[in-house]
Amino acid sequence: MKRAFLLVLLACAASIGHAQLLPVPGSQNPDWVLETADAPKPGPSALPLNTDRMPNAAQKSIASSGNRHYCWDAKQQLAYEWSSRPGEVAPDQRVTVRQQRTGTAYIYRRRVK
Repeated sequence: MKRAFLLVLLACAASIGHAQLLPVPGSQNPDWVLETADAPKPGPSALPLNTDRMPNAAQKSIASSGNRHYCWDAKQQLAYEWSSRPGEVAPDQRVTVRQQRTGTAYIYRRRVK
């Protein structure tokens, strides 16, 4: 499983050159521009979670359906979703990142160089 994931990451890296693969909220993302950050409204149901929301919390994997791709990063508790060009896995223009600990959704677009 790890070997297959590494091969997918290498394929992504090869297809987009030296570009940053996926943006990380709160970090410098030189290849990405933050468009929106949508935090949940505080209220009685917005209590912090003590456990992982994702059942595969020990994994970091990419799942695909056509040109839609999903990646779960358990270490950082980030869920990624993006569209790619046909035949590729790398993000095309936009990536949605959901920070599972806070419930905040970020939308990044690829920086034009």
